[in-house]
Amino acid sequence: MQCNNCGNTIESYARFCPKCGAPNQPQTPSPAPGGRQSGFPQTPVKSGPAALHEKRSSGCVKWLVIVAVILLFLGVGAAVAVYYGYRYAEKALKSTQAYSTAVTALKENSEVTEKLGEIKDTGFPIGSYSEDADGSGKASFTMSVQGTKGNGRYEVSLLRENKVWRVVLGVVRTESGEVIHIAGDGAGRVGNENEKGGILNGMAVSLPLPVYPPVARAAKASGTVVVQVLVDENGNVIAAHAVSGHPLLQAAAVAVARQAKFKPTKVSGKPVKVSGVIIYQFNPE
Repeated sequence: MQCNNCGNTIESYARFCPKCGAPNQPQTPSPAPGGRQSGFPQTPVKSGPAALHEKRSSGCVKWLVIVAVILLFLGVGAAVAVYYGYRYAEKALKSTQAYSTAVTALKENSEVTEKLGEIKDTGFPIGSYSEDADGSGKASFTMSVQGTKGNGRYEVSLLRENKVWRVVLGVVRTESGEVIHIAGDGAGRVGNENEKGGILNGMAVSLPLPVYPPVARAAKASGTVVVQVLVDENGNVIAAHAVSGHPLLQAAAVAVARQAKFKPTKVSGKPVKVSGVIIYQFNPE
């Protein structure tokens, strides 16, 4: 270090110059060439198109992160909505009188108790359900059944008359292939899976539609008519009678049900008779 007054070399710890006695003042280091100070790392400053590109890239990344977070929340929200919507629909259906009537018939059937044991739970009742202001209505459910001895599948159709629900047809198909008839002509009988029964509309080879009776049309009669039929070994209807529906519509439904044709049903390779129902819907034009 040099004295600012006489230029004499002095030590950095000395407070005065030993030659001229001038006070020793700290010297400011000279700036490095190009206006930069030495001894400190310099961060390069970008400018021009490169800086603009880097800024845009950083902005895009931020937006992508925001969009990803929003989509994540939307996905979680949709999953929660579906779950609670499913639970709400299941609770609503299981709180109906139609469902209670169907399950009561299931639990009170001795053949079901023998094969499946005590019924612990039933699955989601898939099907249709409606109630009309005049006290009528109809419902059709398919649901899984869990018992203490085994599991199965319950198919049931119900009608509502005078605000009272009743089971028209109920069938339990066990995992072993047995069929237990809850209601209908075969109620209380255990058969084989090949002996179908149940609602026969979808099993018909030929199923003519009924003609709307003029008297029923004039009276504005409408709704569902359920016809119980017995099909012989050749697939022909040999017996039919209406079990529900408007009185002015029943005769037309029974008459056309007798004309239906089905494939022969076989058990162990032998044709057998089958009992079931055909459902007709009368809607005024």
